[in-house]
Amino acid sequence: MKQTAPPPTAASATADRRPAATVPWVSVVLPIRNEAGHIEACLERLLAQDYPRDRLEILVVDGRSDDGTREVVERVRARHPEAELRLLDNPRRTVPPALNIGIRAARGDVIVRMDGHAVPADGYLKACVAALARSGAANVGGVVVASGATPFGEAVALATQHPLGAGDAKHRIGGAAGDVDTVPFGAFRRDVFERVGLFDESLVRNRDYEFNVRIRAVGERVHFDPAIRFAYTPRGSVRALGSQYFQYGWWKVETVRRHPTSLRWRQAVPPTFVLGLVVLLLASPWTPVAVVGLLLALAAYLGAIAVAAGRVARPPATVGGVLVAFVLIHFGFSLGFLLNVASRGTYPYRARPPEVPRFGDPAPAEAAS
Repeated sequence: MKQTAPPPTAASATADRRPAATVPWVSVVLPIRNEAGHIEACLERLLAQDYPRDRLEILVVDGRSDDGTREVVERVRARHPEAELRLLDNPRRTVPPALNIGIRAARGDVIVRMDGHAVPADGYLKACVAALARSGAANVGGVVVASGATPFGEAVALATQHPLGAGDAKHRIGGAAGDVDTVPFGAFRRDVFERVGLFDESLVRNRDYEFNVRIRAVGERVHFDPAIRFAYTPRGSVRALGSQYFQYGWWKVETVRRHPTSLRWRQAVPPTFVLGLVVLLLASPWTPVAVVGLLLALAAYLGAIAVAAGRVARPPATVGGVLVAFVLIHFGFSLGFLLNVASRGTYPYRARPPEVPRFGDPAPAEAAS
């Protein structure tokens, strides 16, 4: 594999005025596990970016896949021997340790967090670097262009790009460039990890949002730029979507426990609504008012999502599929959220205290190939 010199440090950047040093060195960190069906498309698009090859490295951090993912990565690497493409081992198998392994190994001035289910648009890396320079933010991100691989997956894509499925999240519904509370799969200035630490390894879900909370807590900014775009394949089955959003809700509570002021209205509305339904249901045997209130609330909810589904559905996604996706998103998230609150973080998972490694801490031993 081609070996290149590491980028200049922050201290030496001023002294080194060679033209190449004006182009930031970019490290792309890809935490994956069992992504044999998706990782090739992601890597090929990254390698086709119009970013200078001698200022780019890609770090694939694999959680000991058993579906042939590593073999796919090796095939891509063999096709591109000139590329700086490394495969690192993640013995803990979950995403936050993988991110931290990759960040510690990265040599870039800019660290781009990518996902095995994502395919960056042409010009993605240049757009990220430009947005960081233009905005002065610590983290930038853009638009998720969701597209399903199955009819139900397409229904999920449509639901998650509608305000009823995403609230006011610009990375889902679009909007003008500006500062936001979070972005998906961000591009970070390297020094931000030195200031706030690495990703919280106790969070199975919601680790990106929690990290962005810490960024904003130290006075740095998270910036959305619609010029940054990537395609994403959402969950393609009812069971997978329900499980995903249940976990989102459960782990959201863990973030709120760490950062009580981080809860946003779009995250609070679904569990509040479902809790209200439960209260009305429990009160129904004793008062007709509760029965009427329950029926009106359900009718209003079903009417709202039916209208939205009718407007956005298109083949192969049916109106019924989009309706089901809305219900799973709202009730899956709410059930996870409320179960965590009721069980104080013990059911059906068990929360752990925060594990936020410092950037300068020694990395645990991991194997690289």
